[in-house]
This record gives sequence, structure tokens and C-alpha cells, in this order.
Amino acid sequence: MQFVKHDELQRALADAAPDIVAPPLTLAAAPALPAAQLADAHLNIVRHKDSGCIQFVFPRQGAQLLASPLSAAAGRMDWLLQAALRVKERMTQQMIETVEAHNKSEGLLSLRHGWRQPATAAELAASRGRKVLLFVHGIFSSIEGAFSDLAADDTMRRLLAQYDGQVFGYDHWTIAKTPQQNALDLLAQLPADAGWDVDIVCHSRGGLVVRSLLSSAPHAQDAALAAIGKQRVGRIASVGKVYFVAAANQGSPLASQDDVEHFLNTAAMLASFSGAMALDLVIGLARMVVSLGFERPSVEALASGSALIAQLNQGDTLLSSASTYYARADFDFGSSVLERTGALLNRMLLDSDNDVVVPYSSVLLPAAQLADVRMLSFGTPQQKQSEVWHTEFFKQASMRAFLSPAAASPRSGL
Repeated sequence: MQFVKHDELQRALADAAPDIVAPPLTLAAAPALPAAQLADAHLNIVRHKDSGCIQFVFPRQGAQLLASPLSAAAGRMDWLLQAALRVKERMTQQMIETVEAHNKSEGLLSLRHGWRQPATAAELAASRGRKVLLFVHGIFSSIEGAFSDLAADDTMRRLLAQYDGQVFGYDHWTIAKTPQQNALDLLAQLPADAGWDVDIVCHSRGGLVVRSLLSSAPHAQDAALAAIGKQRVGRIASVGKVYFVAAANQGSPLASQDDVEHFLNTAAMLASFSGAMALDLVIGLARMVVSLGFERPSVEALASGSALIAQLNQGDTLLSSASTYYARADFDFGSSVLERTGALLNRMLLDSDNDVVVPYSSVLLPAAQLADVRMLSFGTPQQKQSEVWHTEFFKQASMRAFLSPAAASPRSGL
């Protein structure tokens, strides 16, 4: 694996410039040290000297770090300090939105023109009453980052032909907003009389955005969730197939207060090497959590058993079990290339049944019907695999075939 996120790292450091304790050290000047030795009162951004993996050494005393489950990796002289950030200054919502805006703008994209072209008013008007395919990305991601692997095997070309060019993606902010806010914003992008007959493909946190989008909970405690049903009238006429790929439908325990540091280092590891996660957004969330604490709505919504998930599980929905499809993975970290990144991760959490981020069972909805034809599994709790993790689904030919109308739906991945 090779670190390819130099631009994203520099963008993150530019966003954090007022909080940098000292100018970032160059790789040539920075000595390799044990991560435990770097632990102090600052948020330290470190880089593995061999793999290039970016990690965080969170504010604490070195002894605390050495006493944690990270002790083996933290004690090796493998880490180059990239920047030390003050944590006393409190980030504002505007600062968080600035980090998001530097990464991408929000809006609907017309995917017949590539991965970045905003949909025009004329294109949206032409989609009125049509069969439409909508892509919704996950946390720290973008439509291009999450789904560009669908260009392989002509999968996207076939999907564009299947939907007569009516294929759209929704680029949105994932750390500055909650999933239900994203859903409301998506609806606001559509003409009031759009009348879409929509099929949906979503990944990761995008599952909660889609569940919110299709919820019918006018009496929900959450005001944004309660408003969605009314806002959706006229804009979405019907819902067909929905594909939940590595979706956090039941959240992730890593988004809890106890494990959020492990979640951030897991995300930083993935974002160091994968285009499916943006490193500058991961660093932005780390700054936000250290500055403002865990109690941020955008983070809390992702936790297993969150208030949002409870309301979605209890409320009505436009989703139909017979038209809901799932793809999930049970990943063996210890036998994979990720093991060689040297990431500062809690091995006890990695050993549970998950795809590194989302638990194997959390992809499913409460009323899931496990028909083989609607389920694509990469590994099982009885037989894990080491090739497919959270950001790698769409690189798999079997995943692309699962979505493509030109191929028979497979029943298992590896």
C-alpha cells in the first residue's frame, strides 16, 4: 500500500493552521519516535515511516497510552510527527462547515457527465416522473470517492443505459450535518413536482441518510426527521430497489464515546490509502471531537442504539423488504494488507465480526428477510476473509454484478 493523500493532508493542515503549535516538521527533519513518546496535551498527527499511514495520538499522558490496547504499535519507533494541534480552542459550526466546503460542495450530480458535474435545472426538470437511480455516499466520502470503481467492467455505462441517463448522485457533508439534515437538504434539491420513481444505492453512513429520506415519522421527536415526510410529497412518488452496501443501518459501536478514538484512527488508516474516504475530513472530525467532545449530533447519530436509529426502527418507511438488497463483509484484519500499515488500533475491537467499521449484523434492517438473491456476503462469522473491507466493496466484480442489470445476481462474494 502507498500513501497518496499528500494534497488532502496539506489541505487539513491549512484548515488547522491557527491551531498548529509549531510549523509542521518535514519528513526529512522529523525523527521517527514511538507514538507513546509523542503523547502530550496536544492532538498529534503522526505518519508511519514505512507505510505512510496517518494516525492520531490523542491528548493524554504517555503512560496512559502505554497502558492502552495500543501498546505494541505505540511503543515502536515508527512514527513521524506531522503536526501538533492545540485542543483548548473550541471549533465553531462555521469552522466545521469550512472544512467540509474546502473538500467539496453539496448538491445533486448528473452522473452521465462523470462524477463531479452538478445536475442542471433543465436536467432535473427532464427527470420529472421518470425512473431514476440515485447514489448516496458515506462518511468522509463523496460520490466520486465512493462509487468511481463502478466504471470498471462498464457497470456504470450499463446502469446509465438501463435508466436512460437518469442517474444522479448526492454529494453532501457528513461531519457538519446529521443524516436527517442531509435527507431534508436532498429533497430541497428536487423540483417540488419531481415525482421520481427512484432506485437507490447507498454506502456506509449513506444508509442512515436513505432511511431518513424514506421515513414516515411525522411525530418523531427529531424535528428534521418529522419534517421529511411532508417535504417528500410530490418529489418522490415511489421507491423501487434499495441497495444497502456496508450500510450503518444499526450504527456502529465505534461511534460511541468510549471507542471514538479507535474509530478516528481506523478512518485515518483507511483514508490514508483509499479514495473512498477523504483524509482532510477525518482530521477535521478528530479536531472537532477533541475540541467539542463526543456530544455532537453528527457523531451521535452513528452510534449503535442512537436516538435517530431508534426512531427509524420504530417508524414507518417506504422501504419494502422484497425490494431491499444488502452487501456486507466479515473481515479478518490480522491476515490482510491493512495489518502492515502499523495503525494504532485496538485489536480487541478489530477481532469482532465487522468490515473494520460496520458490524456484520448492523447492515440489516430490523425486518430484513435474508433471501439469498438479495444478499451479497463477503465472508461470514464462521469463515472470515481478508480481501474486502469497508471501503473496498465496489472494487469487487461480484459487487458490480450485484448492481448491474446485465449480470445475474450472485449469492456470495468470496
